[in-house]
Amino acid sequence: MATVKTLSNLRAGIIGTGFIGPIHIEALKRLGVQVTAICGSTKNAKATAEKWGIPEVYGDYDYNAMYRSPNVDVVHITSPNKVHVEQSLAALKAGKHVVCEKPLGMDTKETARLVRAATKSDRVFAVNYMCRFFPGVLQMRELVHSGALGKIIHVQGHFFQDWLL
Repeated sequence: MATVKTLSNLRAGIIGTGFIGPIHIEALKRLGVQVTAICGSTKNAKATAEKWGIPEVYGDYDYNAMYRSPNVDVVHITSPNKVHVEQSLAALKAGKHVVCEKPLGMDTKETARLVRAATKSDRVFAVNYMCRFFPGVLQMRELVHSGALGKIIHVQGHFFQDWLL
């Protein structure tokens, strides 16, 4: 019988050490997810691992080596956009769950190829949308799904973060 993974025993590997990678690391740690591996340029991966206490370091963007680690259940792809497809496909092939930053691909053909692979996989594949679980967004989703707003034909929105004040 397969071991059921919960947030407290889920182990994540992060690809990318730029602006977004550490944001994922911080968010995962706040949720109780273990960040067990980091992948990026050798220098930056080592520095990020040291700063965040991440035990496994994969330099030279050797994500395939990270995917072979038995200590990584889910991969967060925060690398440059042009490699999202190849890294996501390889992660799925390696049996890893994937959280990928936007955009998935550089064009619709690449994106469709990745979506087909994710659909065929038995792994979770998610695109990171930071607002997805905000209370206002969840409430709006429920209003739309319940039909309370009628037929929606056009939506325009703005994003305002109070932390900017």
